[in-house]
Amino acid sequence: FHDPLRMPNIPKEGSRTNPFFVDLYRQAAELAKGLEAREHTAQVSYDFREDREQRFREGRLPVLYCSPTMELGVDIAELNCVNMRNVPPTPANYAQRSGRAGRSGQPALIMTYCAQGNSHDQHFFSRPEQMVAGAVSTPKVDLANEDLIRSHIHAVWLAETRLDLGKSLKDILDVSGHSPSLELLDRVKDAISADLPKEKAEQKIASILEALKDDLRLSEWYSENWIREVLNQVGQNFERACDRWRNLYQGAVTQRDRQTEIINDASRSRTDRENARRLRAEAESQIELLLQASSTLQADFYSYRYFASEGFLPGYNFPRLPLSAFIPARSRRSARDRDEFVSRPRFLAISEFGPGSFLYHEGSRYVINRVIVAVEESDELASGRIKQCLKCGYIHPVDNGDGIDLCEICNTPLDTPLSNLFRLRNVSTKRRDRINSDEEERTRYGYNLRTGFRFSERGKTASHHIAEVTSATGELMARLKYGHGATIWRINLGWKNRPRTAPHGFMLDTERGVWVREKTENQAEDNLSGFSTGRIQRVVPYVEDRKNCLVIEPATALDQTIMASLQAVFKESIQRLYQLEDYELAVEPLPTPDERNVILLYEAAEGGAGVLRRLIDENQALNEVARCALDLCHFNPDDGTDLGKAPGAKEECAAACYQCLMNYSNQRDHALLDRHLIRDFLLHLSHAQVKTAPGEVPRAEHLRRLKNNTDSQLERDWLDYMDARNLRLPSRAQVFIEECRTRTDFFYDAYHTAIYIDGPHHQYPDRATRDHVQSECLEDLGYSIIRFEDKSRWDRIIDEYPHVFGSTE
Repeated sequence: FHDPLRMPNIPKEGSRTNPFFVDLYRQAAELAKGLEAREHTAQVSYDFREDREQRFREGRLPVLYCSPTMELGVDIAELNCVNMRNVPPTPANYAQRSGRAGRSGQPALIMTYCAQGNSHDQHFFSRPEQMVAGAVSTPKVDLANEDLIRSHIHAVWLAETRLDLGKSLKDILDVSGHSPSLELLDRVKDAISADLPKEKAEQKIASILEALKDDLRLSEWYSENWIREVLNQVGQNFERACDRWRNLYQGAVTQRDRQTEIINDASRSRTDRENARRLRAEAESQIELLLQASSTLQADFYSYRYFASEGFLPGYNFPRLPLSAFIPARSRRSARDRDEFVSRPRFLAISEFGPGSFLYHEGSRYVINRVIVAVEESDELASGRIKQCLKCGYIHPVDNGDGIDLCEICNTPLDTPLSNLFRLRNVSTKRRDRINSDEEERTRYGYNLRTGFRFSERGKTASHHIAEVTSATGELMARLKYGHGATIWRINLGWKNRPRTAPHGFMLDTERGVWVREKTENQAEDNLSGFSTGRIQRVVPYVEDRKNCLVIEPATALDQTIMASLQAVFKESIQRLYQLEDYELAVEPLPTPDERNVILLYEAAEGGAGVLRRLIDENQALNEVARCALDLCHFNPDDGTDLGKAPGAKEECAAACYQCLMNYSNQRDHALLDRHLIRDFLLHLSHAQVKTAPGEVPRAEHLRRLKNNTDSQLERDWLDYMDARNLRLPSRAQVFIEECRTRTDFFYDAYHTAIYIDGPHHQYPDRATRDHVQSECLEDLGYSIIRFEDKSRWDRIIDEYPHVFGSTE
């Protein structure tokens, strides 16, 4: 057989089969006859997983194919062989997966396949001891994460309402009639609108959060009224959490009714009616999956699990706010073949659930061919527009006209808007064929994905903080911009191999939700449906999520090789210094991997890790990261002397190795990485000073504005004193608090702290009495008060409140 992929031109002398391999494959087929293997992943239904585990324990199912969910608790005492398809990302992952074998004390065999074209696998194939000797680090979580605390507040409130959510959302939504309203039932509306549960919940929550008061003071989103605001909005959030289920249900009902009309239309062709019967059966299966209450605790649409996946209730063992794909049954002849929904985190779904993408499940391959939409949504599917800065990657929504002309962050002129944005939602699949050993089909195509970010907006409170990094000689090295709960965008611009002049996006039949093939010679389009006579629109799919992020912008433009090396070393050194897993911190070059102007770091794990804020809040944090980075790159952190290799390594490191810049996740950048090019930058950074402003302007400009609002020279002296020691500057000056009829000299928004710089006239009895009354009033409102009276004691006062002013060390 001539394979045109591996051998485009037939040899002149012809080709022949090798009898050795012919016999080998025949023998292997004979040996494998009757051998059964099954999947074991989080997407397999609970009863199937339980059945397979039991059969595997008893030896009736000899082979189990597992995703990393094997780490989550499958304990097979007699398991004596684990075979890993690729080398895991870290030694901790290797220890967890390989540790499943040999638990009963018997000898066990661990095999790891190292792919030839995979640089990560080949590195550890030559150095297996670096992977085998693994250690598991302690996971971390940001306890002051806004979304995390809000979901727990919702849980406390729900307990106080004594509202039973039932087994499915059909128990709380009106699904009666041919065209159900899908509104909340009256008993549910009454429960969520009652005031008494909110009052009880507020008291309990205040008591619970008392243990986190120090962490919460460091968060600009938290205020004394925040708990009450969350409880006031709990009804709206509950309604909003039901929307994904409503969308799935309404989309299935729409499909069922439309296909019924086609079936009953005698003028339609036999083929049309047969296709309509298949699509109607698919829609009815989707409705049944949404309404079913079997396998309660493990079902994706079991009420409590569903609300956890939507972020309304706490949930840690599955992704928050996922997207779902409908998988039709392969046949109806076996109980094991049934319709299912599978879920993916949204940042993964933008590619895995992209138009024409392949999805592998239960031994078969499916293609994403349709978006599940309701009738009323079809006219407004792709109405969004944005402008993205081509220098820093910042996202600017365009509501009217052409939007603003300059980037809000870097003042760079913006390009024309990107139109027809389509928020990716739940999708449906069509079975294509069985999984085979040919991986080229899977890896040949891909999407052109673009990442962007936008800081949150919170009224008077700063949406992000800016810090300037200056060297020991006073030269500006970089700017840091931190955003708590910033919105990260992931946009699918189209096929990676599309012509440069081709427009962005994909063609979508908005009436049926079907991805449609374009009239091009792009082979990737072969996975999509044929041409449609319906209403076709070009759309650009995207997803978004809120994450804590840090943007690193060098003061001067750096070479792409240096930027790629800095990107790798910052991620690795932060992970090492704060003991984070690789998946807990993500990094992206912006605006694109081909034009790296800034580095975007964000806390990818659910709930965040709370480490990026420390890089601008703590005076020595960035210095420690730089020293860790130097050590990571085999340099002496004190003077930059090249040590040549990592301690205990057998080989010298020329440009990069797996002990410094190379890792599992940055394999595409391996050719760019060079530790020598970033040595001087890191050495200067290890002695640099981070000057942080509490707002959206640089520290020097913020200091100037504060001075302009002061009333006395003593207040200006205090500001100079704070700036000279690189302590935190106040957020505002001359803040009037009407309830207490007092005007503070300065105010720290994030810490709810009022500052008074008292001169000698405050020592008079009448003024001292008035100050005391105002202080008691402020304390009753939940504010902290710090008074600076004697200049000689300023140092001592500063040291008493490091959580407000920062450390002088």
